[in-house]
Amino acid sequence: MRTFLTPRLLVAAAVAAVLWIATAGIRDALLQIPNGVAQLSSILPELVPTSLTAYQSGGFGVVATIVGGVVLFVVFVALAAMLRRHGAPVVASWFALVLAAALVGLGFDLGAGWSWIVSFGPRGLLSSGFGVATAAGALWGLAAGWIPALIARGAAAESAPARTPAWFLPAAAVALVGAVVAGAVADAGREAAIEAEVAAQQEIDAASSFGALPDPDAPGVPVPETADAVVPDDPQWCTEDRATVLKGEPDAATGHRGMPLRLFNFSEEPCVIEGYPDIAFGDQNGHLLDVTIEHGGSFMAQDPGPQRIEIPAGGEAVTVLGWDAASPHGALVTNTVWAAQTPGMVRGSWPLELDIVEGSTVAVTAWTVDVDPTSPG
Repeated sequence: MRTFLTPRLLVAAAVAAVLWIATAGIRDALLQIPNGVAQLSSILPELVPTSLTAYQSGGFGVVATIVGGVVLFVVFVALAAMLRRHGAPVVASWFALVLAAALVGLGFDLGAGWSWIVSFGPRGLLSSGFGVATAAGALWGLAAGWIPALIARGAAAESAPARTPAWFLPAAAVALVGAVVAGAVADAGREAAIEAEVAAQQEIDAASSFGALPDPDAPGVPVPETADAVVPDDPQWCTEDRATVLKGEPDAATGHRGMPLRLFNFSEEPCVIEGYPDIAFGDQNGHLLDVTIEHGGSFMAQDPGPQRIEIPAGGEAVTVLGWDAASPHGALVTNTVWAAQTPGMVRGSWPLELDIVEGSTVAVTAWTVDVDPTSPG
């Protein structure tokens, strides 16, 4: 009886592993590109949870991705050899890859969610994004599985009658445990790196003031109360006597920053808004800070795009500012945030220190009703 480990099947498994690693690697590379390019990553499935491949994981994230490819190779070979005896070779191999990729994703989901389980018990999985990698693996297998399946289609003839050795299925199970361990180790590395980054930042903050000291003789111009734009002539528009912009709380993740702003309709009738808010920043000298404003999404939020929306009485619309963390030491920094519903309307302001420094780029999402763009889904 010939072995089921035939050249065709092994080549097919190797191709599947390379495709899997390439998909995960390209998605992670896109996520590291700022200013909206990161949104292209949404085209690719999240085979490895983003929390494991974020830069804080360091080499652990790369290792986790490679381990995932190796585990996929082993599990796919075991499942393909077993399933091909019960159906058409191409269909069986394709289904084997779908199942193998889903199982690898399940391993990463368990590994990435381990700290949540330890902290909150099984219900912690509800807050950890559990199941994303599992579903992404199955979707990837459906989309890409036909390639290895076609390569492996001649393996049945080479190996018939094929039988899976008794030792191989346990080996596949051990490989899946390896995915769980790799995920847990990468997650632990990420947590340790975040703690180290926070500690280092705290030391920097303690040793220096936030930004350069105010200079009353510094050159600059005050922040204009309005932008040079025309307000739409719309009787339903969310004007200052109907709605007001409210500041949200800043948030941070993996070297990126975000802050929501909300447009609250305090009137007794619905009002409408369309497009993007008007945003400006003032520095510690009371001058307009040189910041590039880009309309679109960021690492912290997806952009729904400009659309005319109606805010009900007592309702809110939300937009999210996103930017990359920067060192404020000795720099002109944000000391005041200015915002209006749309360009041309009167800006309100809030005293707020942010690490948006001179020369920064800030992405701004369009107004949207009742849905926070920073939330999953």
